[in-house]
Amino acid sequence: MLNLSFKAVMLGLGIAFISACTMPATTIPSGEGSTLAGNSPEVTNSYADIPISANDQLSVNESLLLNTGEQWIGRAVLKSKLDPVQAFEYYMAKMPDQGWINITTVQSKTSVLTYEKAARVATVQIDKGTLGGSRISVTVSPRDAIAQ
Repeated sequence: MLNLSFKAVMLGLGIAFISACTMPATTIPSGEGSTLAGNSPEVTNSYADIPISANDQLSVNESLLLNTGEQWIGRAVLKSKLDPVQAFEYYMAKMPDQGWINITTVQSKTSVLTYEKAARVATVQIDKGTLGGSRISVTVSPRDAIAQ
């Protein structure tokens, strides 16, 4: 009984701690089908340490942002005018400029690039877009503390 109560209290404290540590998500507006230009201040300030082409559009409804700036975690979903090969080359060249270290890459119909930076890991997934261009999903998450 005591063990169950202890777990419940610890779970509650953990949730409260996580809630207290998160900054406001962002000032990115939301709405059905909402997109923002990749070079808009809302996007560049929120997703500060990943390269986003000026011609890309952030799909707000598909994206998730926790924290902002260079400590953000979550997912940025982009609609790009770059074809998948160009997008792959863009991220291969630009991620290291932002301090990301390449772990592995796979270039195929769905290309995947994986990077690490300090206590975070980024996965860039590139697919062919519906009407040309490409759909890019950049997911950033904390690294496993044990692996560090």
